[in-house]
Amino acid sequence: MWLVARFTQIHSERVTVRSCPMHTPYAYIRFHMDITGRITEFPLPELLQFLDRRKSTGCLSLEVFSEYYEELHPQHYTIWLSEGQIVAAYREGTKSNVYALAVQKGWISPFVARKLKERAPKDIAAGLYLETQGALNFGQLRSLFFGEVVRRVEALCDVQNAKFSFRATNELPVNVSTGLSIAASRVAKHGMKDSKLPLKRYQDIPLSQIKLTVA
Repeated sequence: MWLVARFTQIHSERVTVRSCPMHTPYAYIRFHMDITGRITEFPLPELLQFLDRRKSTGCLSLEVFSEYYEELHPQHYTIWLSEGQIVAAYREGTKSNVYALAVQKGWISPFVARKLKERAPKDIAAGLYLETQGALNFGQLRSLFFGEVVRRVEALCDVQNAKFSFRATNELPVNVSTGLSIAASRVAKHGMKDSKLPLKRYQDIPLSQIKLTVA
């Protein structure tokens, strides 16, 4: 697509992008890949594919407005990416950390979750840590990842009224990470069965420039 092709050719430190000469600017991009705009002018599926192609690492924030009632408070969502791979996604104000979600599903007790969280290393995804401790298995992590991350992002791809901002950062939160990831461009394409979506373990991704932090 012309829009994405033009983005990949940006080299200046600061630039305003227009979809065509008659349109108003919709995205503001800095050299280190900070982007702001509206979904109506840069749909989320295209944005995800763009970030995937750029192998971007950072935080994509979405402010979603009601399709029918503008006066309602918007909902805020966060999608974390590493090297163009989606590693976490959640709605602000909801249970998003892996420990709480595992308790909610009845996989571990609140006591076990609290104790494991207290002992957890600060540089490993919570899901991977729970797997190494025998608290969760890969099937449970996969179920959690698809239910809480993949399906949520797929649903957000249908949103028509939202603002977005992408902030480049290498400080990815560990408590909301299952340890699995998937290419952002693949999630942007609907209709694929779970079995056909190739997952990666988080440690399989090049992490030489990534610093994990506790959310």
